[in-house]
Formats: sequence, structure tokens, C-alpha cells
Amino acid sequence: MQPTYRSLCGALFGAVLFGSAVQAVRGAEVRGYGFESAAQEITQLFWLAETANVCGWTSAEDVVKFKLFAMRFLSSHLSERHRDALVSMVMANGYEERIRAAALEGARENCGSNRWHLGWVSYKTAADQHENEF
Repeated sequence: MQPTYRSLCGALFGAVLFGSAVQAVRGAEVRGYGFESAAQEITQLFWLAETANVCGWTSAEDVVKFKLFAMRFLSSHLSERHRDALVSMVMANGYEERIRAAALEGARENCGSNRWHLGWVSYKTAADQHENEF
């Protein structure tokens, strides 16, 4: 049975909530790295994952897996307050839909871009290699 978008989002949000409550295995709060930086990075990473999906470079399941890793990784370097703020931002109504819309809007230009395709492959490979560390 193919997972639906709604079930994938539910899994993402549930894992983000659970992951935000547990300290990461190898992460440590990084001085000077706060909510603003993490918010920008997570938005860029979510956009890259959605672009990869729109362009046919990956599956919806891999997008969810990548997003979960990105949240765990970035959250592991934040204070508890900033981690909670990041989770709240990602879970905000419409956040992921706006990112997906941006990926769809830019598909014409971005799907033919080696830069974005290579970027996706590189980030996804790194996430897969370190998925059990965070």
C-alpha cells in the first residue's frame, strides 16, 4: 500500500515532536547557532527535498526521511528553547505547503539544474550515511 501525503506528514510531525524531546546522540548545542540560522537552513533543506520530489529525483518517502533527519540534525545543535521554536515553525499550518508550492513554481528552472540535482544527491547521501547518529 502506498503511503498518502497526509500519513507521511503525520509521521513527520510525530517524529519531529518525539525527536525534539530527546537529546541527539552526537549533537551538542553550538554557541552562536540559534533559531534564525536553523530556520533558514531547515527551510532551504525542505525546499531542496521538495524540489527533488517535484523533479522526480526521489520519492515522497525519501523526502520524509530526509526531512526527519534534517530536523534531528539541526535540532541537536540548538538550545531547548530554539529547538521548540524550530519545531513550532515547521509544524505551523501551511509551512510545508508553502515550501512545496515554491518548489513547484520553480520546477521549470530547477529541474534542469545540475547544481540542485547534485546538491540533493550530496545532502541525501550524507543524511543516509549519518541517519543513526542523530
